[in-house]
Amino acid sequence: MIKVRWHRQMWLAAPAAVVVTVLGLTVQAQAQAQANPPARSTTPATMTKSLRSLDEERPATVGGRWVVSDPVAYRQAVKTGDWVRTPHGLSYKTCVYHAPDHAVVGNTEIVAPSGAIQRITPCTHPTLLYPGSAEPGTLGHRTSKPAEGTPCGFGSGGDYWAASCNGSAPDWITSFDQEYAVPSNPAKDGALIFLWGGIEDADGDTLLQDVLTWGANGTIVTNPNIWYVTPWYLWPGNNSVIGKSIHVNPADTIVADLTASKCSSGGACTWVLKSTDKNTGGSTSYTVGSDATFDLLLGSVMEVPRAAGCVETPTNGHAAFRNLTVTSNAGTISPDFGTSKPDPQCSISITQSATSADILWKP
Repeated sequence: MIKVRWHRQMWLAAPAAVVVTVLGLTVQAQAQAQANPPARSTTPATMTKSLRSLDEERPATVGGRWVVSDPVAYRQAVKTGDWVRTPHGLSYKTCVYHAPDHAVVGNTEIVAPSGAIQRITPCTHPTLLYPGSAEPGTLGHRTSKPAEGTPCGFGSGGDYWAASCNGSAPDWITSFDQEYAVPSNPAKDGALIFLWGGIEDADGDTLLQDVLTWGANGTIVTNPNIWYVTPWYLWPGNNSVIGKSIHVNPADTIVADLTASKCSSGGACTWVLKSTDKNTGGSTSYTVGSDATFDLLLGSVMEVPRAAGCVETPTNGHAAFRNLTVTSNAGTISPDFGTSKPDPQCSISITQSATSADILWKP
């Protein structure tokens, strides 16, 4: 049976500053447009619905994220070439907004440095979960909402090969900074691999992440054999915003920074997402305001939405994350991470400390 799930609506503040030092595929989803997200509908009774019929059955009342688990619809979407793979799942291309470098994202618009304005309109398509995802609707697939300041884990299935998780600080996060080492190229093209760390709200509705990506991904990057970094921000309502992608090279070091300022007493902040290649000096960044309170940490994640065999993974078999520093409104914290292998391909293993992580596999 098709699984459909809606989350509570998160309304974002006016344009604020978000710098995501994004290494890899970071999606910055913008403040939710002041639009009615798809509303609740009757759950389809079979797994043979067409993409068009799913659109027609979208919810009719205000709700949160509109998520569908349907392998048939997923395969149909992939064949069209009109869908983009995101940390949520497949999103229709018009629901993924491209923000220019140094842009400011607001509730209903993206303002470029030149003053040009791009309107954000409601997404009228569901997000299609990757086949096997264990918990429809959340950005990851945690087994439960973690207790404050404690390790957390993920259920089996989906596209996470390995991940680390922590229930965060006593209050809310104000910065999340670390460095990624760009792995070697795979021996064979064809895979899409996301390597990232980031922060979520406790309900898994909203995500800031710094993502290092290998492979072609819809309208974002079409070259199937390069590494690149893109900032992402995702929020309820099925829209997302991404920053400029920068090409990076094997053995480069990426500095990924998520930095908050102008925070309210409840944790709504202006965030700057910025990623910098220390070897080439290339960088990408933009700013966003969010009403979400970020209090859950994902220290390191290897997410593989597409691969056909271990030969399509990097030949060095190693993703290294270093120099992680996390601050909350109460000061610097030393998180105790839990680790998981939801989909343990290629003899994957993961170790995570308060400041570093290593994900290993056999190519």
